[in-house]
This record gives sequence, structure tokens and C-alpha cells, in this order.
Amino acid sequence: MSDTLPNPKAITEYLKDAGYKVSQSTVYKHRDEGRIPVQKDGAFLVTDVDRYASIHLKSLDGSKSTEDTDKLQKKKLDAEARKALAQAKHWEVKTHVESGQYIDRDLFNGELAARATIFRNDLETFFRSNAGEIIKKVDGDGSKNPDLIDFCLERLELYLGRYSAPKKWMVPRIEITGADAE
Repeated sequence: MSDTLPNPKAITEYLKDAGYKVSQSTVYKHRDEGRIPVQKDGAFLVTDVDRYASIHLKSLDGSKSTEDTDKLQKKKLDAEARKALAQAKHWEVKTHVESGQYIDRDLFNGELAARATIFRNDLETFFRSNAGEIIKKVDGDGSKNPDLIDFCLERLELYLGRYSAPKKWMVPRIEITGADAE
């Protein structure tokens, strides 16, 4: 047998001989709908016709399912399940963002790094600008170490207060467009 069929009438005969329940008008309709691919020369590949029949037609004994159809159906179901899971995750994240329970990790880490820089800068500034006062506090006398420690701890509390001050985090709004925007 040839690898191609010349027209829908030949397709109908081929499919009936192969044991499928089909009419010529159905073949014409499915060709027009694009279910049966047409080659540039107007012919139809037998492999395309076989694939079409396994997906869209019933055999004369009433069965429709073939191994290829089962594989295609499984792939389709898997794809739909992945899509549903992705949509559920998308809406879960959107809900967290809308309710203020979500903070972008990069934004959060950037803010922490900025606070650490402030903290380090404050301590460096303290030691550089207060070296003279520190020396005066102890006058080179080891017995004044408690006074020096108290002085340093007071300043530390001041700087930690700046570092640990409450921060209002700006939560970025995510605009959803297209089919998922509801």
C-alpha cells in the first residue's frame, strides 16, 4: 500500500477496511476542521490518517481506545494536573502577598545588609570619634576598667537601638494579567 492517500474518499475506504466506523461526510468535516493534516500536494499521509482514526473514531466493534490514545490521554491528564498545581501555588502566593504575609527574599536580605552596614558604621564612628574620651575615662588606670566598660555598653545600647528599631517592610504588589487575573 502507498504511504499516502489521494483524497477524503480514499481515506474513508482505507478506514472502513481498517475496521473503523466512519462516513465520507465525517472525513470531509474532520479534514476541514484540521483533524486530518493535508500535505502540500493535497494528499494525506497514512500515518496521519491512522493517528486521526485512533484519536477520533470508534472501531466497528465499538471500542475507541488504543495504546496511543491512552498515552496521549495520560499526557493530557498529567499536563492538566501540573497546570492546576501551578495555578494553586500562584494563587497561594498572591494571597500571601495581598495579606502582607509575603516579603520578597532579595528585598529582605538587602534591607538586613543595609542595617548591618549602619550598625558597623556606627560602631566604627564611635571608636574613631571617642578615642580621646575613652583615654580620659581610664587615664591609663586599670582600676577604671569598669567605668570604661559601662561607657562602651551605654553607647552599644544606643547603637543597637538604632539597628533594632521597627522597620515597616514595603510588600511589592504583583499585577496579574491575562486569564489568571481574577
